[in-house]
This record gives sequence, C-alpha cells and structure tokens, in this order.
Amino acid sequence: MQRVKNVDYDEDDLYDDDEEYGEESDDRDSEQNRSSFAELTPVVRAELEEAGVQASDKAIEDALWNSFWDVGKSVVFLKDRNAPRQTPKKQEKAKSKFDQAAERSAKETGGSSKLAKLAEERRKKAAATAAGGSSTDSELSSLDRLTKPKDSKENDAPSSVAEPRKYPIRKKREPTPPPKEPTPPPPTEPEEEKPDLRASPTAFARTLSTHPVQGRKVTAPALADLLGTEQSEDPFKGPSPDDTVLKAQQRSKGRSLSKQTEALKLDSQSTQATIRSKGLDVPKLWAEEKAKRKPAAAFVVIGHVDHGKSTLMGRLLLDAGAVSQRDVNKYQKQAAEMNKSSFALAWVMDTGDEERERGVTFDFAQHHFSTPKADFTILDAPGHRDFVPNMIGGASMADMAVLVVDANQLESGMKGQTKEHILLAKAVGLKKVVVAVNKLDAANPAWSQDLFEQVQADVRKLLLDSAFAEQDIKFVPCSGLGGANVVNAPKASSPAAWVSKAHFTLLQALERSIPPRIADQEVIRQPLRMQIVDVFRGGVTNPVSIAGRISSGSVQIGDIVTVRPSGEKATIRAIDVLDEAKDYAVAGQICSLHLSDIEAQHLRSGDLVCSLQHPVHGRRSVVLLIDVLEPLLPQPVDVHVGRLHVPATISQLVETVDGKGEQLKRRPRLLKAGQRARIKVSFEGSVPLVVGERVIVRTAGVTAAHGTVE
Repeated sequence: MQRVKNVDYDEDDLYDDDEEYGEESDDRDSEQNRSSFAELTPVVRAELEEAGVQASDKAIEDALWNSFWDVGKSVVFLKDRNAPRQTPKKQEKAKSKFDQAAERSAKETGGSSKLAKLAEERRKKAAATAAGGSSTDSELSSLDRLTKPKDSKENDAPSSVAEPRKYPIRKKREPTPPPKEPTPPPPTEPEEEKPDLRASPTAFARTLSTHPVQGRKVTAPALADLLGTEQSEDPFKGPSPDDTVLKAQQRSKGRSLSKQTEALKLDSQSTQATIRSKGLDVPKLWAEEKAKRKPAAAFVVIGHVDHGKSTLMGRLLLDAGAVSQRDVNKYQKQAAEMNKSSFALAWVMDTGDEERERGVTFDFAQHHFSTPKADFTILDAPGHRDFVPNMIGGASMADMAVLVVDANQLESGMKGQTKEHILLAKAVGLKKVVVAVNKLDAANPAWSQDLFEQVQADVRKLLLDSAFAEQDIKFVPCSGLGGANVVNAPKASSPAAWVSKAHFTLLQALERSIPPRIADQEVIRQPLRMQIVDVFRGGVTNPVSIAGRISSGSVQIGDIVTVRPSGEKATIRAIDVLDEAKDYAVAGQICSLHLSDIEAQHLRSGDLVCSLQHPVHGRRSVVLLIDVLEPLLPQPVDVHVGRLHVPATISQLVETVDGKGEQLKRRPRLLKAGQRARIKVSFEGSVPLVVGERVIVRTAGVTAAHGTVE
C-alpha cells in the first residue's frame, strides 16, 4: 500500500475538462479594429486604383488583418492576387535554311518553282498535324500514358511531329580558270665543279645499301665449299688427337703441378706489384741507431676505482706539454655543464661519452708523450672490478706499472682492486713499480708526512708479499688535481716543502725506472709475434689497421704476414710508432700496422700476427705451470693471454710441484691457494699460443691462478 500525501491545490491549478486550449478570441469586430479598418481601407483602395487593380472591401480588410495593419504588404498582396494575367505570345519558330532558300527561289522565279510548292505543302501538312495533335492528345488513354518515354515530364506539352530537314539550294560553281603557264626561271651562272671529298663506302656499308636482286636463286652450299677446295688426299696422314695429348704430357713431365699453378696466384702478384719491400736489415739498423735513440717505456696505471688515476695522468700530460691548456679549458667548460668540474683533467684520458658521463674508465686508454730524456706511452687501465679483463690487456703491453693510491682511502683500496691489480701486474711479468700516493692535499692536515709514511709502509709490505723486489719500488707523494710534485716540485713556502727534500717528482721517478732491454738483438732476430689489441680504420688510404705490442721479431713495409687463427694473409702497407711513420718496427715497441689484401672481418682483438715463414699453430689443449691463488678443481675457467680472452675447461690436474718444478704429488684431487702445479686446459676451438707465454686463469670474476704455457 502506497502512502499518498495530502496536497492542497490552488484555485488556479484546478481546471475543467471542458476547457479548450489553443483557442484565441476573435476580437476583429471590436470598435478599435473597426475604426482601424475605416481609416486604412480607403488608403489601400487608392493605391490599388492607381495600379489598376480591383478589390472588394472584404478582401482589403482580410489583407490588413493578416498583415497586422501593414498597408504596403496589403497592397503588394492584393496586386499579386488580382493583377490581370497576360498570356505569353507564342514565339514563331525560326525558319530553317531550307525554307529561306525556298523563299528566295520563289521570289526570283515568281513563285512558280517546284521547290516553293513543295515547301508550301510541307508547311500546310505540319500545321494540320500540329492542330490534330492537340485534340488527340487529350484523348490519350491511361495505357497510352504509361507507354510514354521516361524522359518526358507529366506537365510538358506534347511535342509536335518533327518537320523534315530542309537543305539549302547548292549554288553552281564557277568554271575554274585555265592553268597559267609556268614562267621560266631566271638564267643562273654555271657553278664551278667542286671536288668530291666523300670517301668510298666500306664493304659493310655496301652490304647494307645494296638491294637484293629479285629472282636470284639461292643454291645450297656444296660440301667442297664448307671444307675448302683443297683437300688432302689422305685424311689419316697427320697425327691423331691421342698422339697430340701424349706429346704434351711428355713435355710437361719436368714441371710440377705447384710450379704450373704458381702463376695463377693473384695475391702474391698483386701485393708485390703495389707494395714492394725495401729488404732492410732491421737488426743491423736497430743496432746502428741505438746511440741516437732516447730510452722508451710504456707504463700501465693501476689502482682502485676513484683513486684519481685518470686525473693524475691528465695532469702529467698537461704539465709535460703533451696537452695544451686550451684543450683543458674546453674540458673544464664541458665538465662544468655536467656538474663534474673536478673531472676535467680525467677527460684528457677518458675520451668516451659514456666514460665521461659516468666518471668511470671502461677500457685502457693510450697516450704518448716525450721528455728530453725519454719517450713514454701511458696505458690508463680501468679500476673497476667489472673491467679486469681490460686491465689485463693493458698491463700485458707495459714495461712497468704506476700504482695510484688514495692516501685518505687506503683501507678501501686494499680490500678492493689495489691488491688484485698488484697480483695481476706481477702475473703479466712487470717488475718495476712506481707508487703515487695521491690526494695528499685533501688530507687532514694537508700534506701530512706521517700519513704518507703510514701509507708507504702498508703498500710496501703488500708489494713485497707479491714478489716485487725492494729496489724496484719507488714512492712519490703528489696531488693530481693540484699538480704538486707531478712534473714540478712544490714550492719551499708551501705545506709540501718536505716532499722536494726527500722524494723525486713523478716524472723523475718514471725516467729512473725505465727497465733495460735484455738480449735486444736476440729477441729481434726471432720470428715475428704480435698480439692484436685493437682493429680500427686508419684513414682513407689505410682502411684496415691494427695496433699492438710486438713481443718478438721485427716487421717492415712490404712484408707479408699471416693472422692466426683465421690463417688469412696480409701485406704491411705502412707502420706508425709513437704516432710517427716508420719503415720498420721491432720487438718491445707499441705500433700501428696498416694492412692491405685483407678484410677487417678476419681480424679480432687477441689474434696473433706471425711471419709467413714461421706461423704459430693453434692448439685445442695446453699444459700450464701455474701458481694457485684460489682453490681449483677440474672445472670451467676463463683463460686470459694479454688481450685474448677464451673460455676453457681444466680437464686434468696433472701434478703439484715445488719451487724448482719437481713433482710433489701426482694427480691431486684439489689445488689449494699457495700451491704450484701443472694442469691441462682444453679449449673449444683452436687457440694460437706460444710456449713460455704468460697466462691468467680466472673463475667467477676472481683471479684464481697465473702461470706460463709449457
């Protein structure tokens, strides 16, 4: 049950069903309206009389009432309704040219021509047809209307019967006048005969321009025409084809197949034709120029990440004059835009965009500079643990190491990459170490001598434990960002005045640590061996170039070398040593070789460049004599040989040995840290390795062992 509210309605809201909506009261007969009609009706009538239109009073009142007493609208309405309708005059149809011609002909002949009579009959017939069509059209039945064409409209009047086409009378042509006799040309003077300079046509032109004679019969060629008129009496009189082949085989018995195909080799011919070797006696030239040469060395910069290695090397290059102050100012401006003003000097070495953005060195950078006493090559190695393989590649090319230690964060470095970098430097065969104790200007107090001596004692102990000799270690207090004691000694009035009294500058320590070359001539006379460190494009004239350090032998322009393991051959097109063009390069030098007759796809970092006469053969397994740093089992490992990084497997633990290499235990199950052992390592593919080459074994991102190839 729904609840209904009591609603009080107003009297205005109540309505009766009998009431009608929409009806308006007609007050046309009111006194006011009648007076309006009386005033305006004479005005409208006067306007209509002037226009000649008749209208009743009722019509005028209706017009005024409907136009809301507008006299002008009422007059216009009544004019339009009562104006007399004028019927349009029927336009006479234009006469055709045929009728016009007939009329002209009738006038000329006096109306007696047959053509005029024919035209008159046609006009009468057409008029009768038109008159009869109006009466017959009204009598059309409903069926006749349905059969009308669709194009004709319902209200259109029926078209009359089409009149026949009338043509005008053709006029007679006037007779053509007789042809005029041609006038004789004026007499011309006889021209002199000119010599005919045209050459006679060739036989081919005669063949093309000669028309074939009709009716010529083509006869089939006879056998005599095909074989020739002269035929030998005995066709078997000459030697047979078999006799010819036998004689040729007897003549070639003295020549081997290799000699016959030697002429078909394009590589050697094209190489010798374009690039010719000068045939230099490189060992002799190297010995003669020894007195003129300055000592040279390459050093790798190692240490923990963020200890200022790149900044220190940038300061060294700036103060040594290898980098202009203008370039450093540009780097400072770019670094300030990235809120890294302190990294400006580091950008001298870190040239990559990602390295500059993250402030971390990824790959080792290479830079040359010279002093009055020596030539140096900087190899700035990355300090982050993720880039240890790149650090190994840089250290394998160096002659000595520069260990950079942050005096304020020594403990973090000892637990981080400082210790591992020292072990790797010893593993690749480095003996000389210069320790740069950096950031002493940021110590508290600045340039604290006690802090320096404490850092010196801790680092010396670590180096001695890693088998470095005491006489091969030098310590240098310095500041890479400020530049104190890098190239220039600090001032006597500065807090670092004690440094210049007891220590060398970094540059002086480097010049005094250059290792001497041992058995120089013996190494140069050995076969060529150079590991590829980088493959790049040397320019338009040198599209394929490689860089690396020659470990043994020598190379000169025009030599043909082979690349292992691909086995491809290449020709030495040009040689650069220390960014200068040279005719040859020897063992111990870091050089760039520009090659020809080889594609870049056959060259990779870690490949070995060998002499063509003494190539290095690849091996799938080798025996290593190693010093164990971490426990080892027969397991997968990563083998690093300089820039070469190869996955391998320890297939067998052969034996443990003592310091002299004599066997202690055969086939141990486990190798412990500190032991010396021989192991057998297997590779998936062929790897070019040389006996005596230094090898580093890593597993799970940790250096597990290092040794040599036996």
